Amino acid sequence: MLWMLLLGAMFIHGYSWTNQWAASQPHAYSLHGRWDDAIPFWAWTIWPYLALNLLYPLTFFIFPTRSALRRHALAIALVQAACMLAFVCWPTGNVRAVPQPAGASGLLFAQLRAFEAPFNMAPSLHAAVGVLVWQAWRRWLQADPAPLRWLWHGACGLILVSTVTTWQHDLLDVLAGLVVGALALWITRAARLR
Repeated sequence: MLWMLLLGAMFIHGYSWTNQWAASQPHAYSLHGRWDDAIPFWAWTIWPYLALNLLYPLTFFIFPTRSALRRHALAIALVQAACMLAFVCWPTGNVRAVPQPAGASGLLFAQLRAFEAPFNMAPSLHAAVGVLVWQAWRRWLQADPAPLRWLWHGACGLILVSTVTTWQHDLLDVLAGLVVGALALWITRAARLR
């Protein structure tokens, strides 16, 4: 519980501050390419996009040992610190105007925009944290039937796809986030934690 609260506070305050800081800068960069223009906006994918916000805190309660939990917490801290440092050193912004859909999906987009300005795109913190959450639950589901494991992989794939179909990130943002997440896993596997 303590790890979840500390790292959750780090995310909320750090992400909010870096968003405000990026908004105050005279210029924001973008990794938006022509290939991103071919990606459709699918309003319904806000549901899997926000599902990560539910899975993230639950992940802290599935580890069988303290060392495994500490390794996960360190990976989350590394990912958040690396992404936030990148947000400050190289502020990025969304060059597309995200449509305002109607209905329940529209309400979720409105809630998202209340917290998140259209900055902090690269590297995608959503994708980086997604890698860590995917890995944590993948290990936890190892003993379960194969269909359940494949369902988990599919759900995580949909979360990853949703980062671009909600126009919250561009493809290169997501790729950079995946690299950050993979590096955090590699570093924490090499760390000797008790």
